[in-house]
Amino acid sequence: MIFDSSRLKLPLRIKADLCVVGSGAGGAMAAMTAAEAGLSVVVLEAGAYLTPADMVQREEVMFPKLYWEAGGRTTADRGVKIHQGRGVGGSTLHNLNLCKRIPNHMLSAWAAERKLEHLTPEVWAALYTEVESMLEVSRVPEDLWNRHNQLLAAGCKQLGWKGGGLEHNRTGCVGSGFCEVGCAYDAKNNAAKVLLPRLIKAGGEVLSHCQAVRVEHEKGRVTGVSAHALNPSTHEPVGEVLVNAPAVCLAGSATATPAILLRSNVPCPPQSTGDSLRIHPALVAAGEFDEPVYAWRGIPQTYECTEWLQLDKEGGHRSWIVPAFAHPVGTATLLPGHGSTHQLFMRRYSHLAALTAMIHDESKGTVRPKGPLGLSIDYWPNESDRRELLFGLWASARLLQAAGARRVVIPSTPLRVFEKNDSLDPILDLPLERGLIDITAVHPMASVPMGDNRTQAAVDSQGRHHHVGGLWVADGSLFPSSIGGPPQLSIYALGRHVGRAIAADTKR
Repeated sequence: MIFDSSRLKLPLRIKADLCVVGSGAGGAMAAMTAAEAGLSVVVLEAGAYLTPADMVQREEVMFPKLYWEAGGRTTADRGVKIHQGRGVGGSTLHNLNLCKRIPNHMLSAWAAERKLEHLTPEVWAALYTEVESMLEVSRVPEDLWNRHNQLLAAGCKQLGWKGGGLEHNRTGCVGSGFCEVGCAYDAKNNAAKVLLPRLIKAGGEVLSHCQAVRVEHEKGRVTGVSAHALNPSTHEPVGEVLVNAPAVCLAGSATATPAILLRSNVPCPPQSTGDSLRIHPALVAAGEFDEPVYAWRGIPQTYECTEWLQLDKEGGHRSWIVPAFAHPVGTATLLPGHGSTHQLFMRRYSHLAALTAMIHDESKGTVRPKGPLGLSIDYWPNESDRRELLFGLWASARLLQAAGARRVVIPSTPLRVFEKNDSLDPILDLPLERGLIDITAVHPMASVPMGDNRTQAAVDSQGRHHHVGGLWVADGSLFPSSIGGPPQLSIYALGRHVGRAIAADTKR
């Protein structure tokens, strides 16, 4: 069953075999797996339970419902925007359905460097195969690529750069283009659609509008989770919820999970919790074309440029380039200028294409709890990552020019506009400073990196916390590094892996 905690009699006390915090790719998968193994499971989700009928395709309505801080979450100094989802289904409600495996060479390096006994490349391969089947992952047919993605493909072809089609977990897609504000057509094979029904059928329960605050533990073992029921409109606490459980799995994201661990005073080795956040920071270049692009129509992000994603090459580039387009309000906030200048850009909205270069970042950010419910993120790319961000921006601009853009716009302060035949080399020397150009991120990860050496890591390669019995983690926090691509498939796989380990351990 799914309950809105704000409508229940509070304070509320519940007992279960397992309490899972977060209902996204990792949490929903771990909860479903444990419930189907016979455990009684309660899932706590800070966001709302939304159905396809609730997805009204309006930015001003859906962003406050689907995103933390209505899509306005930033680092503490406001230098980087970080978009994170909330709701029953987590970020799988609003993401663009990209599914991609972590490269084998990276998995092998993790296994060797972090002594991951339970997560060898062979184990990953089996998990990927299982999850891809469960989510019906398939390559998007070329005849369904919209003009926005076709322009990226054309730019790659013109420059001789590597690229190709992407795989998604979607069936029955009508190409509405409104993926980022939830799918009104229920075409996403996401946590809410695929995993939640199985969890409920197995007896699992979900509490929406219920935000975990602390993991309760004593004498080296967890005893449960303290949480707050939230007002659905204000997100302010309206009452206490306590789940008594001998097993707790944190899957609230790579920001919430370390914040909860630190707020709970869970013992761990130095710098193993909340001190190694990666986010795939990105910059955006826009191109104006003579013919309409209508970039908001059809399936987003069906093509990628991988020419400069050289992760297996020592000292190689680390930029992954995909189309990135926003709906009108989002576009209006990204484009600089005021009054008539801004109006001029928006009048050309249908003629705009945008590309983003996300980088496989080496910089380490921090996450800390802030007050009873909040968190604070500190992150700014180091010099190497700043150079790579500008290189990726240059490469994105080149692709737009090669695809036929009449001009390329860099949304910086001051605004940079490059006409069709202008050299783009000045982009490489742009000042990358806070407030002068927007850095955005949608893939926080690696903030509680797993490792089987208990003196080095807080969590092992089964997601089990080394230092508190009955405590587990099952989200992107576990990655030992950035991965250079979309993380959802790997988080689903980790959820399956950790869920099985929890079931085996709890039933012993």
